[in-house]
Amino acid sequence: MNDASSQKQDVEQERIRLLEFQLDYLRAEMLHLTHERYRLVYSVSGHIYQFLRPIEARLADMLAAWRPRKDDAERLVDVSTPVSISDDLPIVAAQAVLPARRLLIDVTGTVKRDAGTGIQRVVKEIVRAFSLDDACSLPVVAVRCENGRLLAANAFVASLSGASTTNPEADPEIEIAPGDRFLMLSDSWNAFELLAPILASVRANGGEIISCIFDLIPELYPGACHEVTVPRYRAWLRRGLIECDAFIAISQTVAEELADYVAQQKLPHRPGLKIGWFPCGADLSAPASAAPRDKIRASVSGAAPAFLMVGTIEPRKGHRVALAAFERLWREGASARFVIVGRRGWYEEAVVAAITSHPEFGRRLFWFDDVEDGELTYLYQNVTALVLPSYAEGFGLPIVEAARHGRQVICSDIPVFREVGRDGAVYFRVNDPDALAAAIQDVLSGRRAGDPARTLQASWREGAQRIVAVIAQEDWLRRLA
Repeated sequence: MNDASSQKQDVEQERIRLLEFQLDYLRAEMLHLTHERYRLVYSVSGHIYQFLRPIEARLADMLAAWRPRKDDAERLVDVSTPVSISDDLPIVAAQAVLPARRLLIDVTGTVKRDAGTGIQRVVKEIVRAFSLDDACSLPVVAVRCENGRLLAANAFVASLSGASTTNPEADPEIEIAPGDRFLMLSDSWNAFELLAPILASVRANGGEIISCIFDLIPELYPGACHEVTVPRYRAWLRRGLIECDAFIAISQTVAEELADYVAQQKLPHRPGLKIGWFPCGADLSAPASAAPRDKIRASVSGAAPAFLMVGTIEPRKGHRVALAAFERLWREGASARFVIVGRRGWYEEAVVAAITSHPEFGRRLFWFDDVEDGELTYLYQNVTALVLPSYAEGFGLPIVEAARHGRQVICSDIPVFREVGRDGAVYFRVNDPDALAAAIQDVLSGRRAGDPARTLQASWREGAQRIVAVIAQEDWLRRLA
């Protein structure tokens, strides 16, 4: 067998292993929910609940039928309905493009609904960096859309530094100028409908429309996503490829994945579509809390080494892999503690039950779903290392955050983690609890050591400057015919 055939076979075997892992995860989730159903059926509360089910179903049908009107005063965005596009949507020829004169960054989604996830953190930190940087080669203005009008998002920017304003004139209306570049940095599920008049004005004035893309996970790993996400993302991406002049990704890996995917799937796109990228920053804006809550302090106090995992509890993050690895370490006599920080996501019932019912929960196993930024900084500063066992990511923000605090990183061996962790992280075979346990043992014994200084060391200011450089200097990674 030649090298090419062997490599292809290895790729196929890894793909099959990943699919088996996803199937095993969903099987565990289904079994847990089945057991919960049986518990309800054969319990007193279950018999009471059976009379409430018809009422619950009727309420669910009523809520599903309700939709806000388009002319509602608040112009609510209906995030439960996927954006749909016609397969024969025409690709309108662009006007003559003028040199970039100004960068308008749309933050509408984050202003309206800040869920505190990674997307919102990127938006807030990049906008904060722009607000503190007077040396940009392009004027940068954060904007938001309200009732079809484009307004400056000055109040939002002020809030990022802890200030507040009730001045009704704080957010004046913005007029589109020739050469404006309009960057949809915030999540933009329904932005093409909401911003349609504004986008048309940008294009009519010789400007360009750019969308930030955080990952391609719903296309590449649909089993890792909530059932609502996949069709919404699919519709958004296909419309974005036609509406946008460019995409800018949060990592080079995602930029390359997008370019390759569009080519492989032969997806319709605007001629000359440009794809670029910028790095996320490592600098957490919040200083370490001087007085973290007792439960936070207790989780990392004492002589036993503590390992931190940061991320929403969802299938692709690898919480089951990490828990299995630490169970092996505890069986072998290790005193290590495992601290999990992250909110509940989706398909997480079985994982949460495994954590909260574990014999070590509250002793050597901890889970916090309400950690503030200052407390997260405190944890970074007081753990031995970060553990990141994801099988799919758009960047890997905890890697750079942990490294900035001088902490070693133990992460799964996937392309984007290699981009971010470089040769400064300790890698293990993805979705392999035994490999993760061995990596942790190696770090504890000194047989292997990561070097935080050799991971990606970008700041949010550098990420913001990269965005401007890509747009102003046309420094795109790929251009599609």
